[in-house]
Amino acid sequence: MKKSIVFLMLFSITMTMIFQSCVEDKCKNKSTYTKYVPIYSTGDEFRHDPQYLAARPMENIGKLYFYNQYVFINEIDEGIHIINNQDPSNPITEAFIAIKGNKDLAVKNNILYADSYADLLAINISNLSYPELMDREKDVFTNVYHYHEGSGYVIGYERTVETRTIDCYHSYWGHLMFEDGVELFATADAGLGNTVSASQVSSGIAGSMARFGLYQDYLYCLDEGYIDVFDIQDVTNPEFSNTEYIGWNIETIFPYGENLFIGAADGMYILDNSNPTMPSYMAKFEHARACDPVYVKGDYAFVTLRDGTECESFTNQLDVVDIRNLASPFLVKTYPMQNPHGLSVTFNDKLYICEGTNGFKILDASNVNDIVEIGAYRDIDAFDIIALGENHVMVIGQDGFYQFDTSSPEDVQVLSFISTSN
Repeated sequence: MKKSIVFLMLFSITMTMIFQSCVEDKCKNKSTYTKYVPIYSTGDEFRHDPQYLAARPMENIGKLYFYNQYVFINEIDEGIHIINNQDPSNPITEAFIAIKGNKDLAVKNNILYADSYADLLAINISNLSYPELMDREKDVFTNVYHYHEGSGYVIGYERTVETRTIDCYHSYWGHLMFEDGVELFATADAGLGNTVSASQVSSGIAGSMARFGLYQDYLYCLDEGYIDVFDIQDVTNPEFSNTEYIGWNIETIFPYGENLFIGAADGMYILDNSNPTMPSYMAKFEHARACDPVYVKGDYAFVTLRDGTECESFTNQLDVVDIRNLASPFLVKTYPMQNPHGLSVTFNDKLYICEGTNGFKILDASNVNDIVEIGAYRDIDAFDIIALGENHVMVIGQDGFYQFDTSSPEDVQVLSFISTSN
């Protein structure tokens, strides 16, 4: 009896090995991967005082901010351009503040708050000729910039494409894979996309793509899936107060009244901010997965959804959401768009929407059930927009910084343009 059992076990093992050998011989799959290799930086490499430099050409520009007749434009991971905008028809680029790892900014009482990879900086800009670092809060954005002992902070990834042959039975086949800490994304072919109103005296105006927001004596910063709260009663010395998990896919922030509106890839979160140190979840308006900035005015939130590989969506639309009952927001109407990005609404319900390579649109939003286009400017690849009054808008485009006179929506006039060098 025992011999029979042993024989059966040996037979089973042998047949399994033969079967697997056949599978290995017959089931091979050549797949192409996008490989992301971490780029590291030590704190010593970016923790130096911001440098005030002469004006330099804009290249890879990102966030847009307006404060006391000055325009601040982020040069992604490099710093901030400072533009004197007292005459919008003749803006003058005055200087550049070099800040390694900078992507976002906000200004209150002449203190510029800016991220520098994992750190938050407070810079006194009361004299723009001599900006002074007042405080550096270290390691406050480590949800984004992970620290690895011996290597430093992960500040980005180098992307390469590789082709490998993998056995079909392998547990890695067709799935997200990790190899020595490096992520590999499998695909069936060689193609793969990326995965990856305020008072001018006290604080400024951010674009709708902002991840920094100000409310009273508090600064809110989106940090991966978290919102980090900083007490800035002493504006020169921000103090970390609290962090709250919101959702892994949050992207933009829009403070409005005693609420924070968070744009996420799968919806709009509404937070109760009556206790500014502890914003709490109130409700969520869900939509199809898409890139999602939010602008709020009165009883309505305007949400643009766009397609793109990093958003994993094929949706291009404007959603108008009724927020009169903040605990139960609901969709009023959806309007088809081409590829909407940033947006802004004026006091008299003139709605501006960036449409990427299709420029920007001007819409009459006085009746949310019948929003109509009244003008457009097509000759720009538009990313984000700030409306200053009814007829003056600032736009960040792929090729530079624009200002427009929109007093005649059917005939938009360019006031000025500062081009990028690339």
